[in-house]
Amino acid sequence: MKKIIILLMTMLLCSCSQGKTAYPTIQEKLTSMESYKTDARLTYISDKGETVYSAVQTAAKDGRYRIETSQPEDYKGNIVMYDGKMVWQYNPQLENNKISVNPPDKASRREIILFSFLENYVKSSDVSLGVASLDESLCTVLEARIPGDNAFMSTEKLWVDNKTQDPVKLVIYDSENKERIVAEFTNFEYNYSIDDNTFTLKQ
Repeated sequence: MKKIIILLMTMLLCSCSQGKTAYPTIQEKLTSMESYKTDARLTYISDKGETVYSAVQTAAKDGRYRIETSQPEDYKGNIVMYDGKMVWQYNPQLENNKISVNPPDKASRREIILFSFLENYVKSSDVSLGVASLDESLCTVLEARIPGDNAFMSTEKLWVDNKTQDPVKLVIYDSENKERIVAEFTNFEYNYSIDDNTFTLKQ
């Protein structure tokens, strides 16, 4: 009940002061999503600077995902994949043992998957909803708390374009509300048709 009241009050305030959100439709679309594929620009921010990757994300609602990196050049062709049981890595730069198994999954990688955000959002006791402009587009912004006591990954926000209803940006903040991971999405495909080979690595 508390969560519903907070959402209704926030929606009313946003509609009056910042423009109407597309929240009901966006929420329904996100929660009914079974899979997706998207290009992603991933920026990891530390006290020493930023590291930027270009990748393609493919993910299913059951937790499986595949991240294939194209940039920077040293990581071109690298694939990290979770098949529901184990995390697999493929590194074409290696002469031998190009495929390795690396359990368990890393939180910094798992949390950039949209299904992780949606799970956290549903479970969060304190959520917020807002409207913001992003690259001349009006977006609905959803916020969730990341479970656990990781000071570097405390909360996260998802920007969804009100017109296209596509997720366009996910930002993960530390406990001091500083940006730590920024994922920017383009060419987003809802309910992407995943074949049997998507979550299988072949050398």
